[in-house]
Amino acid sequence: MTGSKSLRIVNLGILFIGILILALIFLVPFFFIGVNSFKSLSEIIRQPLALPTKILAYENYSNAWKVLEYPKILKNTTFLTAGSVLGILFFSSINAYWIVRHPFRYSNFFEMLLIGSLMVPFAVIMIPLVKTLNTIHLMDSLWGGIIAYWGVGMALSTYIMRGAVKAIPIEIEEAAYVDGCNVYQVFFKIVFPLLRPTMLSVLILEVFWIWNDYLLPVVLLNNNKLLTIPLAIKRMFGLYSNNWDLATSGLMISIIPILIVYVFLQKRIISGIVSGAIKG
Repeated sequence: MTGSKSLRIVNLGILFIGILILALIFLVPFFFIGVNSFKSLSEIIRQPLALPTKILAYENYSNAWKVLEYPKILKNTTFLTAGSVLGILFFSSINAYWIVRHPFRYSNFFEMLLIGSLMVPFAVIMIPLVKTLNTIHLMDSLWGGIIAYWGVGMALSTYIMRGAVKAIPIEIEEAAYVDGCNVYQVFFKIVFPLLRPTMLSVLILEVFWIWNDYLLPVVLLNNNKLLTIPLAIKRMFGLYSNNWDLATSGLMISIIPILIVYVFLQKRIISGIVSGAIKG
């Protein structure tokens, strides 16, 4: 019995050490960016891993704010993220509710098609997407980007929402129908509020993705007035020069808000994903 307990403790210790090593590996890029955001360009090139000679030198941050035109790119990124996430939440909750509560002849096929779309690489749909947005005159438009994110982000969100809808007792909805509610009233007054915990988890996941996404904006937003934060930072790196001092400072400015949100709401992310996956 004692040997079994000791073996369990050793296994837990090894697991803890392994997780700690993985955590440190993932934290190395953040350390690199944070340290170098306080250095001059020449200092970064000479000693990229050393601590800055000037502690808390904020010149890079003020320069990055001006050069990157942060108020403009922050406005674009916020508008694109907010519009995309709100649309994904609304449409995916409706999709999930209708799949679970109002199945029709081709529901299983539609559900398989939706989940199967998660395995399709973005490169496969990139050219058709560009042609479609060109046809409806939404290329080089934030609204075009928002609609594109609706389509790309719908599948995963619907899958998570589907599990949350299944977890809602159907007796609650049946009681509402008996009281005279129609299907729209049942959804918006009963089901929709009960989906809020899962919707919060989906919201956080989608915000992280869209806020930091580079691929879709670089394809659809070829206009200097519509630059998002990732696009603006990418322009700090050219063929003959790399502005690491401004880029690292700009990255830190963009990371901090998302990092704060994650720290305070990480439990919601895990609980929402687990509930959606288990109940589904």
